[in-house]
Amino acid sequence: MNIRSRGFLLFAGLMSIMLVAAAACSSGTSSGDKTKTAAAGGGKTPAAGATTSTGGEQAPAAQQKITIQSAEPQFYDPHRSSFEQDIGIERLLFRGLYNLTDDGKGGVKVEPGLAAAEPKIAGNVYTVTLKSGLKWSDGKPLTAQHFVDGAKRGCDPGIAADYGYIWGPGYLDLVGCEALQANKDAAQKEALLAKLGARAVDDKTVEFTLTKPNPRFTTLMAIWVTFPARLDVIAAKGDQWTLPGNIVSNGPFILKDMTPKDHATLIPNPNWTGKKPALQQITVKFIDDLSAAFRSYQSHELDMTRISATDIAVAKADSALAKEVLVNPTGRISSVEMNTQAPSKVLGDLNVRIALARAVDREALNEAVFDGTSTPATYWVVKGIKGHQGNEAFDSIIGFNADAARKALADAGYPGGAGFPELGIVVNTPERKAVAEFLQQSYKSVLGINIRIDQVDSPTRSARFQKEDFELFIGGWQIDYPDIENTLFGLFETDGGNNHYNCSNPDVDAALKIALAATSEDARIKAYQNMETAIIKNVCGVAPLYQDSLPFMVNRKLGGVVPNGSIDSGLPGNYCVECWFVKAS
Repeated sequence: MNIRSRGFLLFAGLMSIMLVAAAACSSGTSSGDKTKTAAAGGGKTPAAGATTSTGGEQAPAAQQKITIQSAEPQFYDPHRSSFEQDIGIERLLFRGLYNLTDDGKGGVKVEPGLAAAEPKIAGNVYTVTLKSGLKWSDGKPLTAQHFVDGAKRGCDPGIAADYGYIWGPGYLDLVGCEALQANKDAAQKEALLAKLGARAVDDKTVEFTLTKPNPRFTTLMAIWVTFPARLDVIAAKGDQWTLPGNIVSNGPFILKDMTPKDHATLIPNPNWTGKKPALQQITVKFIDDLSAAFRSYQSHELDMTRISATDIAVAKADSALAKEVLVNPTGRISSVEMNTQAPSKVLGDLNVRIALARAVDREALNEAVFDGTSTPATYWVVKGIKGHQGNEAFDSIIGFNADAARKALADAGYPGGAGFPELGIVVNTPERKAVAEFLQQSYKSVLGINIRIDQVDSPTRSARFQKEDFELFIGGWQIDYPDIENTLFGLFETDGGNNHYNCSNPDVDAALKIALAATSEDARIKAYQNMETAIIKNVCGVAPLYQDSLPFMVNRKLGGVVPNGSIDSGLPGNYCVECWFVKAS
């Protein structure tokens, strides 16, 4: 997911948890689809004093209320979202056939969500039976047809789903999806929808016909773009269907109210048939300034928040707060992203992109902005993922080298920065602004060029990225599930769904083609490694900067919070918010 989010990834006690280090080494199987995560790293502080507990006595219902921090979502629609702040809240509101959860050992496993069991597989046909008694928040039955309608929205180019490629070739390979996604003739749309390989056999049975078997079927069916849809509500309310009072959801919580630029309030869904939430109210405060959020936490206005790395030392110096610090290693990489088709044209020049990549001292950046808690990176595929190549593979290509950066800029026709246009860099949070300021100083001192910092709110930042209304952008990628394909496929190939930097390179496309046709795991991994190498060599829209470790404050009164850096979205443990509870005093 974008951390431009996705974006990520929501969140002490009797037992110290094993903090996940993010990524997995197996592509899974179709019957259980379990993968064990390996250490994904994250820096000098893999974990601090915070602990969580999965048991213990719960406080009375009247006390089951918490307030947490998040960036503000752009959408509350799972078929349109790609940023982690959107996905983090949507997980409270919606659920799919399968869920990705912590396996109790810091790894990731796939469990049936709204599905009654694993799919029945007959060749390319996957048949899923729904659990009994499923309902939407308005009390209407949730049926197999709603999952068919979700597939239609995911494949419909009119929805403009960044994650629509999950349904398409190389991923789920749903029959008819590729043709529908490529269609530009409105007159043909209904006929193509009718040919889509998703059908409701009856109210409790949904059948998916793929072009070929996929061993990661249940993993992919846990991604939000596969969630069910209520087309009647969407048709009646249009773009307003996700507003409070209009929205109909099927997850453990419902959206009670929402004030843009301020907060959203969620309460339990009375028609949710899964594990009943203990929490009776979650107030999500939209705060981009993490230092301000930390101050709110100190004054007991927040029960959980991400904090800036520079505030970790302050928290640890306080004997009470020190026990509530949690540094969560993640499967996310952060980067400076470059729109290769921006109007200025200069970012279309490989030498310019190499100059920008090589002018940054990532070690100094990590110390200056993150107090050494992140891991400097010139790689894109995160530590812990099978196929991770590490800095040693790429330092000589895009690692810090002031002389090489200056030469590349001169080779592009801008010696000493002469004649180079001012570029804008889009950020939202003060932390990302601090990264941008470090880049701004680096580019001026090393290259002699000027960078303008455009700081906007989170929804505006998301929209500008998706509309490709940027030149430079502080962003990156948080893995959605632990497999190398998720870090590359859909992000960098020509016209990829999440390729908003307009990377288009024949070596990248060729390596992906080989990966998709591979008949062995070793060959598949090698092809994806070649794809990563081509991306880095060509600075194909991204220059990796660091692999994140995310620091949080988690109130010790909270139980049931088990972080997992591979599947968290924005805040730790939010893959199972219905597991959270306020402990008895």
